[in-house]
Amino acid sequence: MRRIALLLGLALMSGCGNSSESSAAHGPVDSAVADAEAEVASEAASDTSFPDVTDDADSDVIGGEDVVEPDVFTPSCFSNESVCVDHITRRYCDKGQWKEQTCGAGAGCVGGECVQGECSDACRLGEAEAGKVCELWDVVSGDWVASEPGQSLHDRARAYALWLHRDGMAYGGIGNARYQDPPDYKTVESLGGLGDSAIWTGTYLAAEALRLKTTDASDARKAVVDLVETLHLWFNVTGEPGVLARYVAPSNTPHPVILSDLDCSVKRCHCDVSYQGKKYDYIGHISRDQYQGVMLGYALAYEALGENDEPTRELIRQDVVKFVQELMKERTMPVVVKVNGTPVGPLNVKIRFAVINSAEMENGAVSLHVDTGKYDDSEAYGFQEFLPNLALLLKQIPLISSIVPSTVPRADSAVMLASFFSVALMVTDGVKAYENQHDEILAFYEGNTGLGGNINDWIPIMSGWFYSNSCGKGYYANNIVMEPMYNLARLEPDLGRRGVMVSHVLESRMWKTFETTKNSFFSFIYAGVAPGVSAAIPGEAKTQLAQFPPPPRIRVAVNLTQDPKYLPHQDGCPDQTQHTGAVDVGERVVSDFLWQRHPWGLFDAGDPAMTYPGVDYLVAYWLGRFHNFIHDDTVGKCAAWHG
Repeated sequence: MRRIALLLGLALMSGCGNSSESSAAHGPVDSAVADAEAEVASEAASDTSFPDVTDDADSDVIGGEDVVEPDVFTPSCFSNESVCVDHITRRYCDKGQWKEQTCGAGAGCVGGECVQGECSDACRLGEAEAGKVCELWDVVSGDWVASEPGQSLHDRARAYALWLHRDGMAYGGIGNARYQDPPDYKTVESLGGLGDSAIWTGTYLAAEALRLKTTDASDARKAVVDLVETLHLWFNVTGEPGVLARYVAPSNTPHPVILSDLDCSVKRCHCDVSYQGKKYDYIGHISRDQYQGVMLGYALAYEALGENDEPTRELIRQDVVKFVQELMKERTMPVVVKVNGTPVGPLNVKIRFAVINSAEMENGAVSLHVDTGKYDDSEAYGFQEFLPNLALLLKQIPLISSIVPSTVPRADSAVMLASFFSVALMVTDGVKAYENQHDEILAFYEGNTGLGGNINDWIPIMSGWFYSNSCGKGYYANNIVMEPMYNLARLEPDLGRRGVMVSHVLESRMWKTFETTKNSFFSFIYAGVAPGVSAAIPGEAKTQLAQFPPPPRIRVAVNLTQDPKYLPHQDGCPDQTQHTGAVDVGERVVSDFLWQRHPWGLFDAGDPAMTYPGVDYLVAYWLGRFHNFIHDDTVGKCAAWHG
């Protein structure tokens, strides 16, 4: 029921669902429109009772009539949009009714159209279901062919997606799989890193959305819908507007593997939480970084889905608008402040650009830990703020108000905050039911004169961005500013402001810091949104990305300390090459998301039982594909059900 309710506007369009609900040629049987509208909010995000919430396609048609009328009830359609139902079938809107066309011999569906000599994936390569296996099919010859992940970047992406869904996800969220049996890698013992699951699950949504934008593959559409469904649950299970959970699993359920970070005895974990008639356990104490992957994924998913995917787009819209409206509120909160470990308060403090989790308050107050040696590294409990100028909060604390500078600029928060508003404006633009919210958000974004100011105050702050390199410490912060920068540089509604953000922040500040780091993800972000970028930049990024090995992504031992290619070493940084260059991707220390780790390390003892999910490869590959920096090396071959 969950799939039918969520996919009402999509069901006949995508033709994908559980095998018990669909035939070979057509999509699942639809519920009535009213039924779906009533159920989508209550069921779409709450049913995570299986280890992986993604369903499989069930289409295995090669050939057939040129045009067929679906033999199930079809709702009216209201646009000229056409989509791929599977690798050789398109669905299009004709005079208010959906119709299907099976592509002719030697043609497949790409971008919603039948294209000679091309096709797009209808299932996840390598998966098996109901006696069928998802295999690679050659649309020209009509033959089933072998995948070559060692040679083909596209096949490598397909292989990473299989490993990720098979071993690196539980209840729709991404983790790091530890195996019982290296080097066989057949039995997963545990999933770790779940405290960072939101950012990587959101980043994976971005990868699948980019795949959908690039290919219109029916399999990508299913993946996007399922991931949005998961993250919608994570955005709402806390019961607090705009407060995201790091990871969510059903309560009182035998888990398929050990979920290492989900420990109900730990303070940040909240267990037996009720949401829409079900019980969940979630990891809380949310931080700024987790929102960046989710908002990147949400923005790209909203763009990738058409107006006929409205039930899923509405989930995104609800979450984004609720989040941004919460950030706009000015509130007075009791705050217990620890200054260099000394508690002060509670004090009544005005807060804006923050979300509040009452379940994490202590005695009705939120907490703020302040280090006077590094004001911008303060840590919050019970709330998460995105203040571009932290002095607006710190100046209200009597013990330190006289010594706090008038400005404690946080350029990354300025980028994050502006990107959130830009996404909110995009998802409400032209939506009649959200006209008031759109106008309210825009007016605040451009004209707020109260606490925190507006975009015109934030741009000078973000223009002062810099990375203080201390042997790579804190390098992860670069990723959590580049992800929202990709949204901001594309979606900022004012072209003049957008130009300043790209030239003064992304190009002059960020790219100048990263241009020698061999970071393919950052390179594709920069080249994808900045004008006049040399083709050599994405070309080198592709060369580095191609050095990723096929999965599994094992934490292999690395020792390059005596490698002449990486001499001399950086002064004061043990086992690091000089920071004027970087270690090649193929030789680099392996980590959870390569692009957030510094690129200079020369030694790691390794851990052959530990693997990583490959989201780093997938998002960089599909970003490169979307911007035409990488071309498909398997044209005419696509994944389809065989058997």
